[in-house]
Amino acid sequence: MTHSTNLDRRTLLKLASAGAVGSIAGCLGGNGNGNEDWEGAVEGLNLGEDWRARRIGAADDWPIEQRRQVPDRQNDTTWTDSGAFQSAAENDVWAPPDGWDDTAAGDVDSITILNHGAANMEFDPATLAAHELFTEQTGIDVEVIEIGVDQANTREQQFLSSEESSPHAFNVDGILVPQFVQQGYLAVTDGLYPEGSYDPYIPGLQSLVQWDIDASREGMHTYGYPNIGEASMGHLRPDLVEEQGIDPSRFDGQWTWDLLEELGEAFAGTDVNAFAYYAGTSTYLAYSFRELLFQQGGSMVQDDGTVVMNSPAAVRVIRKMKEWRDAGYVPSDVISYGEGDIVDLYASGQLAYTTAFSDFIPRLLQQYEPGTEYQVVVPPAANAGPSPTQAGLVAPNTTSINRFADTGEKLAAMLYGDLKLSYYTQWLEFTYEGNISYMDQVYTDSAENDFVTFGDNIGEAIAAGQLELFPQMASVFQQMLSPVQRALQGEMTPQAAMDQVQDFVDDEINN
Repeated sequence: MTHSTNLDRRTLLKLASAGAVGSIAGCLGGNGNGNEDWEGAVEGLNLGEDWRARRIGAADDWPIEQRRQVPDRQNDTTWTDSGAFQSAAENDVWAPPDGWDDTAAGDVDSITILNHGAANMEFDPATLAAHELFTEQTGIDVEVIEIGVDQANTREQQFLSSEESSPHAFNVDGILVPQFVQQGYLAVTDGLYPEGSYDPYIPGLQSLVQWDIDASREGMHTYGYPNIGEASMGHLRPDLVEEQGIDPSRFDGQWTWDLLEELGEAFAGTDVNAFAYYAGTSTYLAYSFRELLFQQGGSMVQDDGTVVMNSPAAVRVIRKMKEWRDAGYVPSDVISYGEGDIVDLYASGQLAYTTAFSDFIPRLLQQYEPGTEYQVVVPPAANAGPSPTQAGLVAPNTTSINRFADTGEKLAAMLYGDLKLSYYTQWLEFTYEGNISYMDQVYTDSAENDFVTFGDNIGEAIAAGQLELFPQMASVFQQMLSPVQRALQGEMTPQAAMDQVQDFVDDEINN
């Protein structure tokens, strides 16, 4: 099954799950116990009744001037004292459906969610806003297990494979969603998506949550709701670039790796690196590898559904990574870089350019003067490859429900999913935290009311974003980390490194 969607001027999500389905699905156990009971319990929540008015229409009662009354991200620790939050709660910008408290969810005091990182004002303020409104409107507390993305991916597999009932819900990295669906770990969330309910959202939402590869069920079903969606942007220091004799305006519009390498030469011998990439963990190597592959017009999933990791374009990614490291264009310790490292390096003035996700922007706007010291640009195109194109990476993840949790907690997590699909949450994700909004109306409303600095450039970068997903993708990048690091250090050739990865792919996915 291959998902291919065009998100108008925003995001291209190409989510492919072909190739591995036939070989894996037949090996899965039929963990179908309680399917009908679960579906009946969900019906009692009445999530399909007046869903549009509850999730979206109520935003008409949330005044623009009060939406601007947001917390100080540097000093505040809660949303509850802000005008934006109080107005949203008073006007029921989101409220649970009538009758929900007559279900097993009404007996739940708290739910536990495994979150990627800290769900606080500093690192994940829009998620904190969702948690606090959920508690305000339902009386159900949200307890958070805060784990970094790399560790979270491992811990989630440990929790779910042992069929533990808690945590009740998880942030699931996009590359793991099809794998967890195949393994029968995730509860079906069809009740959140009545007929017509995808219409207000970007098409990538349906492609992210809807799959037909759960061996315990027949047909298409959904397995979660949006947590966050990030898109990589080009982040440029115009002042530093100009000091080295390069006109910053050359990064506007069309540009390629040629300019990136010119930047590297310009900063040679200085205490600032031209740019950087990730190669220290499998999760973050996957970000940099895919971005550089997409900039060549390359792809991992072929038209026949097979996965190819040693194509000329894929090998070129590793070869260029090595060339740039050997030339000193990037720090030599990129082979250890993981979550937060490049962001911290850029924020400390040691990088002239980097690609990083859009939630990086609010932090930099507090640190640098927009236009003169900081600029958002569309990432470059390659200077070689099958079809060079300016491209970044889209990295969505879901919140999905633990199939083995108790019914009451699962129902409460469904209510939380209704909130995550609401205008309130999607508005704050985009306008306050800088993430993608899955809801189209947010882009229109924020543009009309001038809420977002660099809004046009952000929109263009999101439109250039691409993503591929396929089952066992996380395992592929785990296998890829060691040979790629060895290739970057000259211990094997880029071709040999990717041939080794392809051997794993052929044995585990393409067979």
